[in-house]
Order: sequence, then structure tokens, then C-alpha cells
Amino acid sequence: MSVGETFSASSTFLKICLVLAPLQTLLYIIGFSTTGWVTKKASVNFDNNNIGINFGISLATIQEGLWKVCIADSCAEISWEQVSGWLHATRLFATIALIGFMMSTAGVFVCLFITELSQRRILHILTTVLAAGTGVAVLVAVLIYGSHYNNPIHHRISFTMDLGWSFGLCVGALVLDIITTILLIINVVKKPNL
Repeated sequence: MSVGETFSASSTFLKICLVLAPLQTLLYIIGFSTTGWVTKKASVNFDNNNIGINFGISLATIQEGLWKVCIADSCAEISWEQVSGWLHATRLFATIALIGFMMSTAGVFVCLFITELSQRRILHILTTVLAAGTGVAVLVAVLIYGSHYNNPIHHRISFTMDLGWSFGLCVGALVLDIITTILLIINVVKKPNL
């Protein structure tokens, strides 16, 4: 069987995964590596109700990612010693997810284009399990990171913190991974004779 015949014989569900798997991997790589996970805005608040003066002055906007912090146009790596336990855990699960995205994408391509391997049911099952495990790793990473930044800090100098676009890309990749996993499960269930 040639590559074209292997692709033609594959299920529609697996063919859809051919588009979703690389897309989710690309979204995740961009989100994983950029500094838009959270945006912090620092400001000084002047609140004196005795004389009726209430105003604030914006000090800085800080962009943070898993690996770098940027203030204006100046970025610095987050050193290993400065990283707290929750960020170490986020990095661990995010890195496991990155590896999982690349491997599950490769698994989809192998299932579609490598004739000798695509006929083995175990490869389809392993690709499905890998995609599901990747989704769990991303979910844990975004939950740890997101739960850390859920409250603004208010003192004389206050910080408002909003989860950013890089975080959103990783959540988007998670959603695509869930869809891909469901399609891979359907593919394995509908083709029991692989």
C-alpha cells in the first residue's frame, strides 16, 4: 500500500487530526515560549478621603512568561534561584505537555502516512493515550499558573494582574487537544480491525 492509499484508507476523524494536531502544537509552542502569560500593571494610589483627593499614577506594565520577565522593552531571564515552587511545577507540566504535543503530532502523521505502522492498532491507541496525557499536563500547568494570579494586590502601590495572550494560546491548544483526543478515540473505536 502506498502513502496515498494509506491516507485514503484512513478515517475522516484521523484526517481531521492531521490539521488539528500541528495547529495545537504551533499554538502551544508560541504560548509556551513567549512572555504574555500574565500582564501586571503597577500603580501608586493616593486616596485621602479627608480632603477629597483620590487618584492613581501608573508606574509600569510588566509582562511575564514561564521563562522571562519584560518591563517596557527590557527583558530578563527568570533565574533558577528566583523561581518559586509553583512556577517550577508549572514549568515541569508545561514542558511535559510540549514534548507530548510534538510526539502526538508525530503519531498522527505516522498513523496517516507510514503504511507498515498505520496498520497496527497499538500505534493508534498509543497516540490517543499520548494526546490525552498531553491534555492533562496542559490542564495542570494552566491551573497552577492561573490560580496563582487570581487576586490583585492592593496596597499604597497596587498591582493588577491579568492572564495574557500566551496563557490564552496554551488554553486554546488544550481545547484543540481535547477535540483531537476525542477524534482519536472515535478513530480507534470505529476501526477495531486495525
